[in-house]
Amino acid sequence: MTDHDEVTTEQAEDTLPIDVLAPWGDDGPPPADAWRADIMGPGFQSRTLALLPDDEGECVATLVRYLPADDPQAYEGATATPRFVALYVHGRNDYFFQHELARNVAAWGGSFYALDLRKYGRSLRPHQTIGFITDLADYDEDVSEALDLIRSEVPDLPLVLIGHSTGGLILTMWTYRHPGVISGLILNSAWLEMQSAASMRSTIQPVLGRIASRNPHWELPMGTGPDHYGRSLGGGWAESGFDLPEELTGHENDPAVTGWDFAREWKRPESYPVPVGWMDTIMAAHGQIEKEATIEAPILSMVSHATYFGEEWTEEVFSTDVVLDVEAIVDRSARLGPQVTIARFDGVHDLFLSAPAVRAQVWDTMRRWVGAFI
Repeated sequence: MTDHDEVTTEQAEDTLPIDVLAPWGDDGPPPADAWRADIMGPGFQSRTLALLPDDEGECVATLVRYLPADDPQAYEGATATPRFVALYVHGRNDYFFQHELARNVAAWGGSFYALDLRKYGRSLRPHQTIGFITDLADYDEDVSEALDLIRSEVPDLPLVLIGHSTGGLILTMWTYRHPGVISGLILNSAWLEMQSAASMRSTIQPVLGRIASRNPHWELPMGTGPDHYGRSLGGGWAESGFDLPEELTGHENDPAVTGWDFAREWKRPESYPVPVGWMDTIMAAHGQIEKEATIEAPILSMVSHATYFGEEWTEEVFSTDVVLDVEAIVDRSARLGPQVTIARFDGVHDLFLSAPAVRAQVWDTMRRWVGAFI
């Protein structure tokens, strides 16, 4: 048993095992040689992508595609002859479950796909450490396998990448390493820099690197602050203890009010430990973003209007980013390339899960940006 597997008897009694295959039900994950109906319902299909094994064994990614013709809730404008293709990548402690995103992209003339990266969501297997990786370049295989399959179905269309949080960092670095491939990059609260910014990275990262070289699974002592984000998403305004804002009157059935429906096995409200090897590779990417990454393709970087890192549970958690420093994101975004559009909203960390009026602003901004640049 390795160090990171050791738990005390008391800890074991307090920790319930998480069945990462439970959301699939009796059928289990989809096959690698065919599309199958996805857990998101009509119009959504998924397919397993086999990857090279790593130190933990078998690795897979999972591609989800949206077929508006099979979705009774598809938005007006969705067409069987799209003019561009979009691929979405989620963040840490996350997976793809945003129906509205797929439906909006299709309504703008896009063929929509989403990728659950290795060891996340649909791609997580019982023998794996959730989200663990020690080199973001390893995700090149996930993205390349997804694009090979996508291009076999919709060849020659302009490609737009959409990334949230850590997924935004991953896609930014992928785009930097693969110039000329994409036509546009959309970032949703992309994790382009640490809260402490670059001033502390030169001091912290060498220490992390030395620890990671000996025991990459060692868990960083990150503290146990309040989980405002998980609480706000899971319970919504209905369980917040606050009066419903006037602007939400008439939206009582919206997920921002009732709480978002997602698989807790894949998007864990309590999150999970941060391995030092994983954090080391994140900080290395931040260093590249600061010093060398330049992207020629048009970029839309969307963030909340403010960050709230307070301990108190307040109404602010429903209109600010309680996960990342938005000013650091804006600063890094502005330096990414020659065509960067920055848009700010009164929304939460994942802007796609904000209040309905904010989401409408986000969708309209994306639609107009796609119309202008793609």
